[in-house]
Amino acid sequence: MTRISFIFFTLAGLSVAGLVVLSNWQIPAPTVVINKVISNETLPK
Repeated sequence: MTRISFIFFTLAGLSVAGLVVLSNWQIPAPTVVINKVISNETLPK
């Protein structure tokens, strides 16, 4: 029983740590400008 609870609390702790890291990670916005020309024939009328 103690082995199962140890594995459970370890996985729960790793999940919480991962959520904290992802919530505090400052991912930069894309800086490359994309210009795409769409012809008038492909647009709905």
